[in-house]
Amino acid sequence: MTDRKHLIALDLDGTLLDNNATLSERNAAAIHAVHAAGHHVVIATGRPINLVTGLADQLGDSIAYVVGTNGSTICTFPDGHLVQLIGFDYVTAVEAVTRLRDGLPGIGFAIATDSGLAHQPGFAERMPAVVDQDPVPDILAVGGSEVYKLFAFHDDLSVAQLLERAPEYLPAGLAANHLGADAIDIGPKTIDKCAGLRWVCEQLGVKAADVIAFGDEWNDITMLEWAGRGVAMANADSRVQRAGNEITASNADDGVAVVLEALLA
Repeated sequence: MTDRKHLIALDLDGTLLDNNATLSERNAAAIHAVHAAGHHVVIATGRPINLVTGLADQLGDSIAYVVGTNGSTICTFPDGHLVQLIGFDYVTAVEAVTRLRDGLPGIGFAIATDSGLAHQPGFAERMPAVVDQDPVPDILAVGGSEVYKLFAFHDDLSVAQLLERAPEYLPAGLAANHLGADAIDIGPKTIDKCAGLRWVCEQLGVKAADVIAFGDEWNDITMLEWAGRGVAMANADSRVQRAGNEITASNADDGVAVVLEALLA
């Protein structure tokens, strides 16, 4: 086993979790083993933090941090203590929503601000575990001064199509990312999984060259390109595979464990 200590950055859906969104015993065992060997393990996901805590029973204290909602929230694990929350001003969000409504008729939104959460009909079906309130006709009625998350979805456009078309309508400084569900995540261009991992690495004193990142979706590309070793899944989009240094087995075949077991061999 190498004496070099790494930070292991793990996407969840399509990467660490199988096609039923389940963590296999083999992947869980591999994570515990690399943690026991002194490596740092970090989850980097498009999911909100509350949709990660369900893994606590299997992963325990083997996870140092969770970089959630594509980098805008960072917490310790398994206690879920929030250590980083990055938002943007409400006026910019209003401009984004207005432009997108004009450019892509039929688009729907969900928003989380310092005044609360609001979502339009159709969002709860896409993110049922996040939503526990009724939809509203207009999410901008929630008000506030700072926006923590802005999500968009469309019944007639796929996520891939939204990711291609939405950017031309966004105000300067905002970008669209894949959420991991049937919606896109809109936020500051400077905030993504890679930015979140950079912050974590600064806290832990880890260099980018010592990061091993795993992913399968477009929102994983920047961290795969930045990491010293970017590992794309066999089930990943070809663009994601090109961003990595190597390709492992699919999420259904415990591709994460394959690499981690070899690291410890």
